[in-house]
This record gives sequence, structure tokens and C-alpha cells, in this order.
Amino acid sequence: MKKLILEDIYTWSVFSEIRQIDFNGYLWLRDEGNIVIDPVEISETDLEQIEKLGGAKWIVITNRDHEREAEKFQKCTGADVIIHEDDAELINIIPARTIKDGEEIVPGLRAIHLKYGKSPGEIALYFSQKNAILFGDIVAGEPMGRLSLLADDKLEDAAKAALELRKILAHQFNAVLVGDGHSIFKDGKQELVDCLQTRKDIYINRINIDDLDWIQRDPPHPYGFELKDIDAFIGAKNIGYCVYKLHPGKATFPMHLHHFGEEMCYVMEGNCTLKTPRGDMEVRDGDFIAFPPGEVGAHKFINESDQPVILFILGTSIPHDVSEYPDSNKVLPYVLRKIYRKDETLEYFDGEI
Repeated sequence: MKKLILEDIYTWSVFSEIRQIDFNGYLWLRDEGNIVIDPVEISETDLEQIEKLGGAKWIVITNRDHEREAEKFQKCTGADVIIHEDDAELINIIPARTIKDGEEIVPGLRAIHLKYGKSPGEIALYFSQKNAILFGDIVAGEPMGRLSLLADDKLEDAAKAALELRKILAHQFNAVLVGDGHSIFKDGKQELVDCLQTRKDIYINRINIDDLDWIQRDPPHPYGFELKDIDAFIGAKNIGYCVYKLHPGKATFPMHLHHFGEEMCYVMEGNCTLKTPRGDMEVRDGDFIAFPPGEVGAHKFINESDQPVILFILGTSIPHDVSEYPDSNKVLPYVLRKIYRKDETLEYFDGEI
């Protein structure tokens, strides 16, 4: 077996002469019990290694055609099988558990149902703490370093299957693990977008606002809103755009500014209060508001009306940006992904040897 850059995940492979690519099985080591995913034929040496690593508690099958060597692994390890409910009766093994779209299989591993895939219950697996996605059949790692969709004639509806992959783009991930072909460990999300943009039967860079569901966000009071995160679904690179629904008495985010990024707000419906260090003002539908980089762009929205307000926010996506929160004296350097208080100021050589 090979240990991946995702340090607690191993893989082993068999070569398909017909497709001229590797078929891959995976082992995820967990203190609460290891998980085998889509097991392929395995050597006795690798099987012994799995036993030394703690065997397996669960076998997750991503689609009916990836039952593969599950029965052998079940006999060797005593592991129980997990599969999507729509494929449960299409495999030879009786699963111990069936799952639905969006269900958390174990902490840190979530199923994403891709209903137009190779089988009715095909799923992708999202490793939320690893920024990684795993595909069974619908997306392959071929040619090496690129992603491709399964051949159209293998899919129930190729165009719908491609558009269904927007469910994957809604998640944050960098690595793409594949059941077929070679996995990608850097810029995997962009590789998936690039793959979808080559198709002529869909236009992945367009979506209608009515096709997106509102997602509820409930941070501590008085903050909270509903969200439609558009850029994730249409392959945006350098600009982020979201639609927010702000209910009466709620605020979007704390007062903040960006040191490098720039934002713009268009009030689509209703009216609310824009709070800034220069004072408060009422904004209403039809207003465009610019938030340039620096202190001049500090802002916060709060809905003090008795009706919801809908805001369209557009902003540049800059990896080295820094956000600052004047009301709480906090700063967020994006590259560190941690928030700090600005209370202490150090000299350049402070603490150095």
C-alpha cells in the first residue's frame, strides 16, 4: 500500500488492461475504527499491513459497481458495509447501514449523492477536515494530472450528471481522490471546473438565482442570515459573489474592512442600515455601495426594518488579504486562517536569539 500526502489515508491499486488506468481502493485510519473505501483486489502483503494498522470497522461503497472485493474484506476484518440507500438492493452483500444525501457517515466524512451517475445511488465522499473529495466512478483521474468525466454512454444522463457536480463545487477542497486513475493533491477544485468547462452540452459558468437554495447561517445573535453562494457554482476565480437575505433585527457580519480586497454591495430588495465609522445611513433597493480597501471601506449591515432585505455582495478574492475588525480590535490574516487581537505590538527582533 501507498501512504498519501493525506497522512492517515492509504491506497492500493490494480491495473485495468481494458481501460489502461489503475483502479484504487482506500484505507482511512481512525482511532474510532478504520474505514475501507471501494476495496479492489489486494495482495496478501498489503492485507497483512491493513491488519497491522487495525483492520477495518466499516467498508464504504460509493456505487454498486465498486462492491469489488467488499465481501472478502468483510470476511477478513468483520467490517460492516455502508452504501447509499438507492444502491442497497443492487449489491450482493446486505449492508449494515444505508445513507442519504448529505448524511455524515462518521465525523469528518460526508456523503454527497450524485443521482445521475453510473448507478442510482452513486456518492462522492467529502473529507471536511482534509479539504479532500473522493469520487468513485463519475470522475476519473485521467490523463495523469487532469480530471475527466466517465464516458457519456455509461451515465444515465451525461449533461445532468455534469451539472450535478455543482454539488461538489459548493464544498471547499484541494485534493481529489479517485477510484479510477490518478488522484490530484493540488488545485483539485479548479481541475474539476476545468473539466466541466470543456463540455459543450452544458455551460457551467452560468446559473439562475432561482436554481440555488437558501442556506441558513446562525452565528451568535444579532448576526445571522440566509445565503446563496454563487461563485462556487459557476467557476469564478478572482471574484466572489453571494446573495444574502437579512431578516429584521439581524446583522450580516461584524464591522470589518479589507486591507487588499475590495467589495461592492447592491441592495436588491428592501432597506436596511449601513453602519460605518463615518456614521450610519439608510440604504434601499437600487443602491450600489463601494467598500474600497483600507479604513474607508469599513462597514456592517443591520436590518432595523420590519421586512427582510436582500443584498448582493461582490468582492475580490485575494489569498493574501487581511481583514480587520475595528469594534473588537481583531485582525484576520487569510494565509494563517486565524484571528488575533491587536493588543500587543512587538519589535522586529523581539524574542529572537
